[in-house]
This record gives sequence, C-alpha cells and structure tokens, in this order.
Amino acid sequence: MTVELRGLKDKVAFVTGAGRGQGANHARQLAKAGCDVAVLDICEPMPPLYATATAEDLELTAKQVRAEGRRSLALQCDVRDEDAVAAAAERALEEFGHIDILINNAGMAALDTIHEIRSDVLHAVIDTNVKGPMFCAKYLVGDMIGRRSGTIINISSAVIGSGHAMLSHYVASKHAVVGLTKSWATELSEFDINVNAIAPATIRPGEGQGGSGMVLGLSEAMEMDPDEAFEVFSEQGNLPGDKWRAEMQDITDAVLFLASDNARMITGHVLHVDCGQATR
Repeated sequence: MTVELRGLKDKVAFVTGAGRGQGANHARQLAKAGCDVAVLDICEPMPPLYATATAEDLELTAKQVRAEGRRSLALQCDVRDEDAVAAAAERALEEFGHIDILINNAGMAALDTIHEIRSDVLHAVIDTNVKGPMFCAKYLVGDMIGRRSGTIINISSAVIGSGHAMLSHYVASKHAVVGLTKSWATELSEFDINVNAIAPATIRPGEGQGGSGMVLGLSEAMEMDPDEAFEVFSEQGNLPGDKWRAEMQDITDAVLFLASDNARMITGHVLHVDCGQATR
C-alpha cells in the first residue's frame, strides 16, 4: 500500500519569497501536486542586506508552475509594506477566487553583534520575518474564515532550538513566528483552519534558483565560499555526520505534507526539519 498526499489537487496556494530557493521549489512542487500558485517576491534590492530575487526569477517560477499545467500569477510585493500586501492579496483573490494555502516563506537574515546592531538591518529583518506573515494573514484569512477552510504554513528556523551569536535579530524573529503559529492555530480553530510552522536547518546553497539564497548572502559577510559557510552553519547546529545536511527538497516535502489532508488533524505544531538541532 502506498501513501499519497491527499487533497492538494485544484487547491490554490499563495507563496511568498518564491523567486528563488525554498519558495520557488515549494511553488514548483505544489504545482506538480495539482495546485495553482500565486508567487510573490520583492524583486528589488534591500540594502544593506544581500541580493534578493529579480523580477525575471519570479516570472521563471510562474512559468515553471504553468509548465505543470497549472495557473500561476507572479506578484512583485514587499511583504514589509502593508498596502502592497493588501493589493497583492486582492489581485490573487480576483484571479483565483479564493486562497486555500498560505505559505509565509519570505525571510531575511544578517550578521550583527549586539552592541553594533545596525538599526536599518534590525528593521528589515523583523519587518520581513514577522510583520510580513502578519500582513499576509490579515488580508487572506478572511476568505478562509468565510469558507471555513484553509491552511497556513509559516517558515520558522532551526535556530529556535539553540542560541546563535551575531544572529539575535534573526533568532528573535523566528521565535516570533512560532508565537504567531500557536496563536493563529488557537484563534482559527473554530473556523477549521490549520496553522503550522516548519523549522528548517541551514539549506545547501546553489546557483540561480537552487538552494539557499540566505547562505549565499551571509557567506559574503563571512568572507567565505558559500559551501564553506554552509558547512560552518551546519556543524554549529546539526547532529554530526555527513547525512545531516539539509537540501531544499527536504523542506518542501514537509510543506507538501502540512498542506495536504494527510495533516488535517495537525495544528499549532512546529515541524523540525532541522537535522537534529532541537536535540542539542
């Protein structure tokens, strides 16, 4: 007997940070599972943070979704901007009629010591990682409530399980994502809406749309090759051994599960896809 993901065919997903990396892969694999997908990304620089996806990257993701025979809508949107999120949500609802699955994937990180933390970086990280999911939920959850159906998946991080030097703003933001998840799961339970989070380990970097853009970006600040930076982060958190290195698809597999009816009795949960980091 084989186990299949149930209930994804003809659902509509709304995925932030979908121009590259995890978000792009989530969108492609949701399409393979039978979903239509609205894909969002900022598509403009966020100085002084590392490079984000381009408009061309985002349109490529949309084309990849369409190549699976599904509908897609590419929306350039800065999730820090409430008005922009409201407009993107309205456009997606006009295009698809409803949203079944919200995946709050967009996120940024930076390296700063406590006493030299850059104020603009602090605001960029907190606004992207915390306010972004809140704005997206604000403008999409009403549709879910009205239909008494929906799934929200927030992307936290394995860093919630341990302390990390020079990442205090990022770590704080990812703890906040867990708080949002548990609060929303409680508040939305009466409307039959599932809310869960995923806490990924550091993901292997790659070229173009592949792998972790975050590792690529932080490796420059660390003055390291991206693969070397990936090993540094992985060794700090993961259990020892060559097996415990996370790939992009490992996170997408968790997204697909939580988005499906296979997880219909799971809510308020944080799924650690963290190479054992939470054991430390």
